[in-house]
Amino acid sequence: MTRGNPRTDGTLRSVIATLLEQEFGDPRLNFVTITEVESTPDVKHATVYYTTLDPSIVSDAGGRDSDRLAEPHEVAAALESAAPRLQALLAGRVRLRNTPQLEFVPDPVAEQAGKVEALLRQVRAEREQG
Repeated sequence: MTRGNPRTDGTLRSVIATLLEQEFGDPRLNFVTITEVESTPDVKHATVYYTTLDPSIVSDAGGRDSDRLAEPHEVAAALESAAPRLQALLAGRVRLRNTPQLEFVPDPVAEQAGKVEALLRQVRAEREQG
């Protein structure tokens, strides 16, 4: 995808993050962070990169079921479900020629960082044992 204007992308990222935090009560969207937005030059399409806490690495402190972290597939489904309303709200907050159609994609950088962190923990554990 040809990149749009970095300033527009930054504004979209900020507004989308704020809208998700303030306008949506879906518990699957708790702990979702919008990391980057890449729009097309005509701003008809925008890829929204996001991260969320990985439930497999966060210990359960005996909290209520409503406090549990959503699985990655649940977060993706919640974002897909929220996209039409989010686009409508976005149209009212950002003055652009077009309101972009939003596509949500897990941020590959965050996923890679998680894999590196897991490898580092494994190496530390092996050093402590050996």
